[in-house]
Amino acid sequence: MSTTLACRLLCASVTAYSVQNDQTIVQCPPYDQGVGFIQGPVGFASGNEKINACLVGTNADGVIVAFRGTLPPRSPDHRQTLLDWINDFHAELITVDGLPGKVHEGFWGSLQSLWPQLVPEVKKQMSGDRPLYITGHSKGGGMAHLAAMQLAVQEGLKATVCTFAGPHPGNEAFAAAYNQAMASTRYEYADDLVPHVPPSLAFRHMFTTIPLFHDDPRIAAHFQRLDLDYAAVGTLQFINWDGAIVGDAPMLRFARFASLAKLIVRLGFETIVKDHDSRCGGGYMSAVCPTDVCR
Repeated sequence: MSTTLACRLLCASVTAYSVQNDQTIVQCPPYDQGVGFIQGPVGFASGNEKINACLVGTNADGVIVAFRGTLPPRSPDHRQTLLDWINDFHAELITVDGLPGKVHEGFWGSLQSLWPQLVPEVKKQMSGDRPLYITGHSKGGGMAHLAAMQLAVQEGLKATVCTFAGPHPGNEAFAAAYNQAMASTRYEYADDLVPHVPPSLAFRHMFTTIPLFHDDPRIAAHFQRLDLDYAAVGTLQFINWDGAIVGDAPMLRFARFASLAKLIVRLGFETIVKDHDSRCGGGYMSAVCPTDVCR
């Protein structure tokens, strides 16, 4: 199977959803085959109800660490799903010894629950100076950025990072230091909401003009508690509404905000939820692995 590195890392991110509570990894074709692991990857699960999980495996590229995202809700109630994602807006920014700026408390705690098991396995598989790649989809993307920074600061291990639909991992000071230190790419698709949260100041200004965000008390309460200087990290590869991958541009942020705002006003939550999907049939897989994996 001929694939690109980005495609293989996306497949690893999807495979991470197959890590079970007992840390076994169930087969999940075609994604595990798309990664091309030399041998079965090692899974880890921790935290309350084992909600945090990742895998470590080796393929022809090197060692891959893939963090699992938030478990998909599988709910037909798309408004409820959107509210669940918005709940992530209430995220404290905390200072961590040795790391610049401030980081997302929840993602940091999830990462630390995996850390004691994760680091020895990464070092073991990197024997022989194999390159290290870190990836993840959704929440897994946010954790991937923090893991790369922590590995660099605490362990002296440099990684290449590639994330998909990842939320913001920290504030602007963290982002500035991260972007200087890391080779990092982030893929974001069309009207996927998750890459915009927790929100930046620009996001908050845009969406507080929408009635839903101040008339619905469940949502308005979250906006009253927002930390305002969250920021994206890495180089953007945006998958646009035509399915083409384009780089960042001065007006792209506003075009994305406007499109997402229109969907929210029209209660187009089904589209917002669908645009977050990382599997075959979704925008991420269709653009990053157009012919190689999903057949």
